[in-house]
Amino acid sequence: MIIENWSDTCLVRADRRAVGHILFAVAAFGVVLMIGWLWLTVLSIPVVLELAAPGLRHFVTRRGSLQLIDRFPFRPVAVSFVPGRRIGRQAYLKVHDSENNLRLPELPERARVLIRHTGRVWIAGPDERGRVVVMTRGLAFLTRGRVVDR
Repeated sequence: MIIENWSDTCLVRADRRAVGHILFAVAAFGVVLMIGWLWLTVLSIPVVLELAAPGLRHFVTRRGSLQLIDRFPFRPVAVSFVPGRRIGRQAYLKVHDSENNLRLPELPERARVLIRHTGRVWIAGPDERGRVVVMTRGLAFLTRGRVVDR
């Protein structure tokens, strides 16, 4: 596979990260199965699904992300975090010079640090449904998000 540009690099890293989430969840479930207690196995299913959720979300939305990248060129956007709107790995970013925010369901801490430092992300979109693809420079990170009203 030949990587032509930064967005391709980010997509490859996103694929690897998603596979890692899924494999970790499967390994955790395998450990629970080896213990062999039925009640523990049943109780661990929601935890395993939560561990696998970022990887599953990536592969479910991957085709749509590629379509957005093909339709819209990436452009830099000045952003800052909306105070008090963090729930787990989900993030809300205030887009400067806009009446809208970006909601990103998956934003790891290292990407948060970079965004705080640079105050900038690159987005492709939004489409008519408000979906965007967000990536960072300096850290190969790409995810799907949505434009939401403030």
